[in-house]
Amino acid sequence: MATQNDIIVGFALYQGCTLVDFAGATQVFSACDGFKPLWLANEETITTTEGVTVVPNFTFSNAPEVAILFIPGGGQEGVISTMQNQIYLNFIKQIAETTLWNGSVCTGAFILAAAGILKNCLATTYWSQIPTLGLLSNHLQLKIPPSYPRFSIDVERKIFTGGGISSSLDLALEMVLILKGLEAAQTAQLFIQYQPNPPVDAGDPDHAPQYITDKLRKEDQSFSDALALQIKKIIN
Repeated sequence: MATQNDIIVGFALYQGCTLVDFAGATQVFSACDGFKPLWLANEETITTTEGVTVVPNFTFSNAPEVAILFIPGGGQEGVISTMQNQIYLNFIKQIAETTLWNGSVCTGAFILAAAGILKNCLATTYWSQIPTLGLLSNHLQLKIPPSYPRFSIDVERKIFTGGGISSSLDLALEMVLILKGLEAAQTAQLFIQYQPNPPVDAGDPDHAPQYITDKLRKEDQSFSDALALQIKKIIN
């Protein structure tokens, strides 16, 4: 049961964000006492990359005070347009001034970067876009962990970032662990019966066949190029 002392997790949604990026983490936080996940947007409905339409709990104009700001990733059109959307960027900048934690999952990291929030910290993103995020290393003083971590937590800067899509569940569980302790995280994990045992082992380039990795990298190249262009604008 929600209480007035709950930690409010605000998911700032945008057109073309990815469903599991915010729905997966929402499920985790909802399974744990002491958290209240809310969906925020500047529009009455949001359509995800999967073509699913969702209804936010609050608009930007009437959103409550948020303790944890969580930015989902999305497709090329959604992320690039949001990186240029001053209404969205100003909203999350304002929230970030009073939050306990700020973070993202997947390509949401680039939106945090565009807002000037992702600075002087450890950060990661979707596996194929890690080199693209690296273009911001010097400008934002980012440290990017090796390989393809499910998430990265910068305790000192109070910044969290996640890998791609499904890693939102791991990231949310880690935040529950940090903020509420082991028993709370274990309880949430059991409640959602999250014990991954996939029938295949190809979840990142360290495990997937090279030809599949190469194929997906090629398919993502236009996204990488578009992000690189926006990064040049940020740096300049």
